[in-house]
Order: sequence, then C-alpha cells, then structure tokens
Amino acid sequence: EKIQRAMQNAWADSTLDKYGASLEAYFHFCNKEQVSRRQRLPADEFLLCAFAASRAGEVAGGTARGAVAAVKAWHIVNGEQWNGGIRLRYTLRGVEKLAPSSSKRNERPPVTAAMLDVLDEELDHNDPKDAAVFVTACCAIWGQARLGELLSTAQGSYKQGRIPLGADLKPPSSRAGSRILRLPYTKTKGKLGEDAMICRQRGRSDPIHAVENHLVVNDIQADLPLFAYRNERGDLKCLTRKKFLERCNEVWARHGFPTHTGHAFRIGGTTELLIAGVSPEVVQAMGRWKSDAFKVYWR
Repeated sequence: EKIQRAMQNAWADSTLDKYGASLEAYFHFCNKEQVSRRQRLPADEFLLCAFAASRAGEVAGGTARGAVAAVKAWHIVNGEQWNGGIRLRYTLRGVEKLAPSSSKRNERPPVTAAMLDVLDEELDHNDPKDAAVFVTACCAIWGQARLGELLSTAQGSYKQGRIPLGADLKPPSSRAGSRILRLPYTKTKGKLGEDAMICRQRGRSDPIHAVENHLVVNDIQADLPLFAYRNERGDLKCLTRKKFLERCNEVWARHGFPTHTGHAFRIGGTTELLIAGVSPEVVQAMGRWKSDAFKVYWR
C-alpha cells in the first residue's frame, strides 16, 4: 500500500490529469475493439501499436506519445510488465509524420521585458490587486517560474505546502537586494520543492522593487500566501492563474499584443536572460532546467 501511494505521487497533478483523460481513451478503444480486460493489462505490443495508430492522421505526434505514456504509467503503478518496444517506437514516429498541419501548434511567443514595462506603466501600483499582479509577473519571468508554482487554484483558499507563503521569500542575500524564493512544490521535484533566484534587474520590471511595493501595499504576513491581495474589506484573497492572466492580457490587448498563456512567462525569462548574454549554464541553474531543453528558447 505504501509503495502504491509513493508511486502515485511520482507524477505531478497536472500530468495525472492528462493521464486520466488518456486512459479513458485507451479503455474506450479497447471496448470498441472488444479487447478483453485480461488483454489490456499487461498489453502486448500489438495492442499498444494499434492504440497508438488509432488516431493517425487526426492528432499530433505529441498527443499520441502522451496517450501511450499514460498507459505505460498505468502498467508501472500496477506492477505489470511494459511490452512497448521498437515496433511501438516506429508506430509513434509514423503517427507523428501523419499528423495534420492543423494539429501543430504555433510557437508560443514569450512574455518580454518590454511587455512587463507596459504592465508597469498601466497598472496602479497602489491598488492591492494590481500590485500583486505586477509582482507575480516580475517573479514569474525573472525567476523562470511556472505559474502553478506561485499561484493558488482558488481565490478563497489554498493548499498548504503548494504555494509560497510570506516566509518563503527570504531576506535580501546580496548588496543588490536579491532574494531567494522558496517554491514548496514544483512540477519536477514535487513536495521537495526548489529555490528560485529573484535577482535585481535594471529597468522598470525589477522584481525586487515590485516585491517591496507588494509587501507594503498588501501587508503580506509570514504565514499567509505571498502572491495574494487585500480586497475592499481588507481580507486577503489568493491571486489565481485565471485572474492573473486576465489582468495581464487585458492590458496587453490594448497595446496590440496577442493573448499569452502561463508558460509564456517562464520561457520569456529564459529567453531574456539568454539574449542578455547570461551563460547558458547559469540560466539552466537559475531556471531549474533538468536538461538542455531550455535552449530552444534561445531566439
């Protein structure tokens, strides 16, 4: 039972959500093809290839790979042998080549320092919500953080140990005022958490200045969510991803910028640092990248 519990926590919540939908698709496929329950787990390679190829010409290669990864995770959790081999790899390669052009996403544009300058100009830094929005934007881009590592999913509550509290923002650690932000839960490390470096930046999107303003305007206490704001009654409300992106995109739309998603902040910070000439090794360490995948944003 403990092994089962530990293995179920090996994947991030967002990954498990996607896997759940993929497993439903696998079960639906098996029902349609009259595959018995005994044949589904463990599945032989022929069945895995048939499932992978079932939507060839309809979906992107990444979608098919994700669906197969979900079935593999299901096998692992249940202690069953995984029979995917070279035939499955070739099948997935074929699905990728047959993917319709409509399934291929355009490269997501990153949030830029210039876009943060627009936020700085348009937002009211004495308004509690706007102050929270701006500090979140600055910390997300310069700390190369995922929004899910900073923001609660609900406005009126939060999961303990999932988002930073006031105490997770450490005191200044350099003469420039740079700080360490402890991320109690991250996509790759889970509950082990990681440290994000929030360093002083030149210009209007300096996260240190934004942090100092936010702490005063919203009276953030050590035991309360860091990325939150006071409402009209003085109650603290968590800033959610939805509210955050709505406010940012509302401002940017007036200046002709397209709608941006949450991941655009992380890749934006990576891009800005690389373009500025920061060593790729330093960018990789600061962004907590586990591989060289971040280099695709060197544009």
